Amino acid sequence: MKLTESERAENREFLARMTLLQRLDYIFEYYKFPLVLMLIAVVALGSILYYRITYKNTLLCVAYANIAVGDTMNSALGEGFLRSIGADPGKNEVKVYSGLYLTQDASVQNHQYSYASRLKIMAAMTSRQLDIMLMNREAYDIMSAGGYLLPLEELITRDSALAGRIAGKLTENTVILDDNDIEHKLDESIPYQAVTKSASNAILISSFDLFERAGFSGDVYLGVIGNSTRIDAVLQYIDYLTAET
Repeated sequence: MKLTESERAENREFLARMTLLQRLDYIFEYYKFPLVLMLIAVVALGSILYYRITYKNTLLCVAYANIAVGDTMNSALGEGFLRSIGADPGKNEVKVYSGLYLTQDASVQNHQYSYASRLKIMAAMTSRQLDIMLMNREAYDIMSAGGYLLPLEELITRDSALAGRIAGKLTENTVILDDNDIEHKLDESIPYQAVTKSASNAILISSFDLFERAGFSGDVYLGVIGNSTRIDAVLQYIDYLTAET
């Protein structure tokens, strides 16, 4: 209902007699619903703007398993790669899963840590958010046995210069096609049996310049996840990591 001029004047006089705290309480009491709606709108708009400002396009997803990567090397593996292909690090990213630990050690602490890492890796692979793993030999053996790594001979031949550069660095490992692991664990009197094959599914990457300068204490292997959807970027990444500098 529209107020008359005298009613509006009375309201102004009423507000003028109030203290600041009383005015705020009055405004909140009578206008709290519109204020809440306005606050929700401001928060939603702020969230959208923050997302648009901070969003980065993921060009590649890389995991480090059983290896420690320092800040300088981590920057080289991420921002260094982006710059090498002309991608703006402010708008693009190499997504990294670090601190992963894979082992067959049955001790409780190691088993729990390894189990958590396996769950994280499986979730990333299922969502197709993992393309490459950099790992030590133990992690490589586990990933290979599980059949998670892509055979690399055919992939590498797409780039003849790259194929020549990594000649002799492709590494063969065992892939388990079928086994009775569950039955064996439930009853150790049943001998473990497995049907396996060999596959060249990793590159001994630590012998290349970038990794030699980083001073890793042991061998580092690069494996490509079998269901990766970013194969072109994978090849660019391998080319970058194996380039002579």
